[in-house]
Amino acid sequence: MFDFLRRMIVPIMMIALVGFLATIIFEWGMGIGSQQQYEEANLAAVINGEEVEWNDFNRVYESLYQVEIQKDTNDIPADITEAKRNELYQNAWNQILMDRLMKQEIAKHNITVSDDELYQYLKFSPLPEFQSAAVFQTNGRFDYQKYINSLADPNYASLWASYDPYIRQEIKKLKLQEMVIQTAHVSENEVKEFFIASAEKVKVGMINVEYGRFSRPAPTITDSMIHAHYNANSEDYTLGARAKLNIIMIEKKPSPADWEAGKAQIQTVLDSLNGGADFGEMAKIYSQDNSAAQGGDLGWFPRGQMVDEFDRQVFAMKEGEISPPIRTQFGWHLIQNNGFKEEMEVPRGKQEKEKVLKVNAAHILIKVEASANTLDLNYNRLQTFHEQALENGFLKAAEDLNMQVKQTDYFMRGRNIQFLGSDPQAGLFAFENEIDKISPIFESSSAQYVVQVADKLPEGPAPFEDAKERVRIDLLQLVVKNICNDTAQVIWDEIQSGASLTKAAKNHGEEYEEPAEFGRGQYVKGINRDPNAIGAAFALQNVGDLSGPVDHGQGTVILKLISKTSPDLTQFTAKKDSIQTQILLSKQQELFGRWLENLRENATIVNNVFEAAAANRL
Repeated sequence: MFDFLRRMIVPIMMIALVGFLATIIFEWGMGIGSQQQYEEANLAAVINGEEVEWNDFNRVYESLYQVEIQKDTNDIPADITEAKRNELYQNAWNQILMDRLMKQEIAKHNITVSDDELYQYLKFSPLPEFQSAAVFQTNGRFDYQKYINSLADPNYASLWASYDPYIRQEIKKLKLQEMVIQTAHVSENEVKEFFIASAEKVKVGMINVEYGRFSRPAPTITDSMIHAHYNANSEDYTLGARAKLNIIMIEKKPSPADWEAGKAQIQTVLDSLNGGADFGEMAKIYSQDNSAAQGGDLGWFPRGQMVDEFDRQVFAMKEGEISPPIRTQFGWHLIQNNGFKEEMEVPRGKQEKEKVLKVNAAHILIKVEASANTLDLNYNRLQTFHEQALENGFLKAAEDLNMQVKQTDYFMRGRNIQFLGSDPQAGLFAFENEIDKISPIFESSSAQYVVQVADKLPEGPAPFEDAKERVRIDLLQLVVKNICNDTAQVIWDEIQSGASLTKAAKNHGEEYEEPAEFGRGQYVKGINRDPNAIGAAFALQNVGDLSGPVDHGQGTVILKLISKTSPDLTQFTAKKDSIQTQILLSKQQELFGRWLENLRENATIVNNVFEAAAANRL
């Protein structure tokens, strides 16, 4: 039973979770205005009254972090960027929220697991970690009999006791999921209709009047036409709520001291090379570049492929020479010139082959990034600003401390923010707080910063100047669509009057085409998978039937049925079960997804994770 449930329900749950998690990524700070009362109680969140302690959250985050850093065997800490950390925070929160909501539903429905159910689950559904454990393997392969014997072996009692709570909880989740999806049903008619629809094919002829023909070059759209369209359709041009921020930002750039520290480190490497150390071996040990594993080898390359400072140096060197420390935007380099050659090839930006000089080089890179000390100094400076801003005002504090204020343009919820890019924490703060509110110190992968809500505008009609470009594009699309419709209608009228499809099409600069036979879900050249056009093709019943003009995503098409291949009903019995399973799985996914979404929408959530992560509390 449980093996079947695991195989059926896990994919249902994973697919349903995609929609569930997508809805909470930008809403996970809900309740942020009420969180202050929980911060002092050491709470990461409160979900339907159930407290989530920071220890619980950190445990989930740490497990995700360990998985991430194990993906790369190089300099691990440097590879975990601030953006990646934020992503891990979000993923940890998603897991916590999902787990707590599921547990609450399990308790609500009093779902329990008997000892026999636990045994049957272990017997027929050995977990992956058990299958890979050496103690349950023979000759490197999972030995099911060894595994079964261990279930009754007293020597393994402590092992099974340690897994008991976890496995019982997993079984409870499976039983809850089964309860949710059990109402899904597939009728015999649904299976047959699906079989017929998926097996049926048609071949059609078509005259496809495409938008592209009339949009290149685009028809003339005057300002008066744009004004008239805006006035007639002003209700279609609204703007969501908008906000504007003042920002004090200190970028995470290395300080002069950081550059000097990097130079001292690269000089130590150079001293070793001058003392006879092998360049390739030193690169493997010290270089902080992807080429380190290859001894710093960069292969052959022409002028202009590397950054200017590197390029100038390597082409000015002699074969076998090692450069002094060279500074680029990436850090400090030592370069070894391993020789030159000329090859005949077409240089970038040219049409003909010519002799191109190439160099073979290796390098050792010591990256220079903002050190912990630099970041601390920046943070302390921002902290001083933050304290004065709270006391004297944002703009006054910036003036007193000689710090530049950057003011963004208006932006809408979920959109990019000028100077910050995609920044959920600043965006959330802007829309959850009143004008003049000052944020805590935020941090991104590239900067530390404090923001102030400078202004907010409610949702409403877009002023003409703000909407003008949208109106122009909409009007252009409408004009092109009308030209396509009119052209297709004229062609159709000629066909109705007795002209052949080929002649009617040619009269108006179009072509009659016959694409390959296709099924309902297949791609068709010219109409793609457009449901209107595909549906019209399959609606034709008899060979020679015509559709009349049909609008689709790329234009207007006229269709003629050439042949229709009916499904072989003798194959229905053989395929019926697999089709039924496919439809059932789809229905269960939809059902479980709706249930999850309803669960989330009706939950009362206070989430402190987002703001705490931004303030670097974790």
